[in-house]
Amino acid sequence: MVEKLKDYFKKSFSNSSPKAKIIITTIAVAIVITATIMSARKTLTISIDGKEESFVTYKWTVKDVLQDNGIEVTDRDKVEPSLDSKVSEKELITIKKAIPVNITLKDKTVTLETAEDTIGEMLQKESGTLKEQGVEFEEGIDEVSPSLDTKIGQDLNVKIVNVETKDIVENKDIEFDTVIQKDSSLDSSAQQVKNEGTNGEKQITYKVTYKDGEEVSREIKSTKVIAEPVNKIIVKGTGNVYASRGAGNITYKRKLSVLATAYSGHSTTATGRRPVRNSNGLSTIAVDPSVIPLGSKVYVEGYGYAIAADTGGAIKGNKIDLYLNSSSECTRWGRRPVNLFIVAYPGQW
Repeated sequence: MVEKLKDYFKKSFSNSSPKAKIIITTIAVAIVITATIMSARKTLTISIDGKEESFVTYKWTVKDVLQDNGIEVTDRDKVEPSLDSKVSEKELITIKKAIPVNITLKDKTVTLETAEDTIGEMLQKESGTLKEQGVEFEEGIDEVSPSLDTKIGQDLNVKIVNVETKDIVENKDIEFDTVIQKDSSLDSSAQQVKNEGTNGEKQITYKVTYKDGEEVSREIKSTKVIAEPVNKIIVKGTGNVYASRGAGNITYKRKLSVLATAYSGHSTTATGRRPVRNSNGLSTIAVDPSVIPLGSKVYVEGYGYAIAADTGGAIKGNKIDLYLNSSSECTRWGRRPVNLFIVAYPGQW
């Protein structure tokens, strides 16, 4: 069309008078200007936070289009295409306005404006700005509430909790155990400490988790024994054994606490035996047969081994009468409480 117009004006121009040439030139310029204006005219759609509106513009860049329509944007608003992009017919320009978001870490709150879609995108883009204000976030470690995929909206408050883990090494005692060893050669009332025992030592590595600098959990990561404990050993008697001063260890059947008196001068006992006093052998004592059977072998503290071979009218219950060789010895013995040990019953020795 333009070429045909050119040919037409060229032929008309060459065959025309000067006056006609002026008119033809004027018409040609007007047509060119009109064509240029018509090519610059564009119908655009501008979407602001999802609300669309159509505009007719003769501007060439996004920035000029927005200014021409009185639409202001800030550095934090999102504009697509970019402000310096050329626009064309039926172009769609989208604008997402930045909104304020409060971000709290410990006792510090920072407010910034963002046009990002999610909390995660905002924290990633604004990491430098936040760090300058003392708010640091490490994705995958620190806790964020609401979650990173939460959409940005009005009146949004974001809380960040810094999470840190450390390995802490501590040495602790390993307490020794107390072991009881039984020994029938010792009396049941006796016990001896064979080994006092020594604590061991172990090295424990803990994985400690801190939230905002405060410890919230501790779990054992590894344990290493540095020194094994040595158990305390106690030997406890299980037998009936009396450790006498002169006769050594005496194994007995029964132990009695008795009241002992002494007598002398008798020639025959209740069992028909002749009473004797033999400090290095077996002496004779009188007993209550209902308590100590006649014929039993006994050991009396301070007196020695004896045979329960005699009785007496005053010897009832836990009373015994020791045979001595003289009345003076009996006087010196007097009346005293002693322990009596039945070593063997009749027929057992």
